[in-house]
Amino acid sequence: MKTTAYSLIAISILLISGCESVQYVKSELTGTAKPEGGIKETVAPSKTYSTSAQALRRATLEVLDEQGYVYEENTSTSTIKTEPKLLTDTSKFSFTGATYSAKLFIKLDGAKISYRAKFDKKSNLTMGEQNVEFPEKENELRKIFFSALDSKLRR
Repeated sequence: MKTTAYSLIAISILLISGCESVQYVKSELTGTAKPEGGIKETVAPSKTYSTSAQALRRATLEVLDEQGYVYEENTSTSTIKTEPKLLTDTSKFSFTGATYSAKLFIKLDGAKISYRAKFDKKSNLTMGEQNVEFPEKENELRKIFFSALDSKLRR
């Protein structure tokens, strides 16, 4: 009965907003919604470069700046943690949609760098979630980051 009431509310909201598909509303209500994009290809969380630790750190910070992340660096632990960065296209906001943000956790160890991402979700239909894992989206972000880092270090 409760699920039916939620379904009717969700469909009503859908009809009012007219912007989100029934499939998306269903995924929100069943807990299977995820951010757009992502890749099935597994991208290793760590990569070692043949460069100095200082050059890797400098290139890493440049890439984070270019990608629009606000970050805090802890030089004593050689870690970088970013503030949540909105991943959702703001032109697609609607009453029934969800917004996703990515937080990056980067560890520098000499010429080796490790990249992890966690996600926050805010939804108008369900409870928000923090530090959620979306492996396919993390692989996509990691691939883009390492590609940009590769380009920086080749110059």
